[in-house]
Amino acid sequence: MPKYQIYFDTIQGEMKYNVDIDEQEVLDDVLHEILYDLRERGDVLQGDGEPQVVWNGNSLEFSRPLPQQGVRPNDVLRVSTIATNG
Repeated sequence: MPKYQIYFDTIQGEMKYNVDIDEQEVLDDVLHEILYDLRERGDVLQGDGEPQVVWNGNSLEFSRPLPQQGVRPNDVLRVSTIATNG
């Protein structure tokens, strides 16, 4: 199973996860599991809004597997929040 490095911008600072993600697994499912684990440990994303995952300066789609978006094993992803209006 391919492994990816994911950095999360939390209120406690940057946190790094090495994550195994199946080639057909969508980012939405994986991200929910990791964010749940972070909350269980008392860590939350910095800022208010929806999470976004960025790779090579591009925001990734949560509904598509990473390989379909050009992401390769061992690539570095960053998770932060997008401020929502209103």
